[in-house]
Amino acid sequence: MIWPPPTPPSVPPFPTPWQPDPRQPSEPVHGTSIAAPGPDWLAERLFDKRIVSLTGRLDAEATNRAAASLALLDASGDDEVQLWLQGVDADVDAAATLLDTLDLMGVPLHVHCRGDVRGMAVALLAPAGRRTAAPHAGFHLREPQTSCVGPASDVAVAAEQHEQQLRRLQQRIADFCGQPLDTVIGDMREHRILTADEARDYGLIHTVTGARSVDGK
Repeated sequence: MIWPPPTPPSVPPFPTPWQPDPRQPSEPVHGTSIAAPGPDWLAERLFDKRIVSLTGRLDAEATNRAAASLALLDASGDDEVQLWLQGVDADVDAAATLLDTLDLMGVPLHVHCRGDVRGMAVALLAPAGRRTAAPHAGFHLREPQTSCVGPASDVAVAAEQHEQQLRRLQQRIADFCGQPLDTVIGDMREHRILTADEARDYGLIHTVTGARSVDGK
């Protein structure tokens, strides 16, 4: 017998499960962060209230989208549709496309100008039973510029078509304003600018009103 007995080999301790380091509870967050809604969200909210808002230069995409929205609102109910013009500029083609859409609508139409209305966008007021403007709205009567490239024969045809379409729109403006056609043509060539009150006297709008009255309040 050997004394003292040999020491048994050491056994490594059983590993303990990993535990996170103790931390102090985080401080409560007192502020709230809210993501701002995008333009599509705003357009949808306005659409639910039967409002179509146009702003900026109307290119082909914006024109087609607005025409589709107006046609859908016309088909979805009998209540009044509001068209808001806010810093809108339109060439002959865009104005003619939207004007054709507005002429086909079978519901009451209210066009309200909340900013500058420039170029042929003025013609969009023509079909409206109610035409109003905010006190600081402005109206810039001017002929739109156009350009065309190609053979001389194609340019000549395009120029003639543009002139005919322009005259039709100017005649439409003259009719609903109660102004002679020559007066409208001359004012657009001279780039005449009207305030909201002057636009009312000219016949472009019926009344100058605040934003609240758009909702009938």
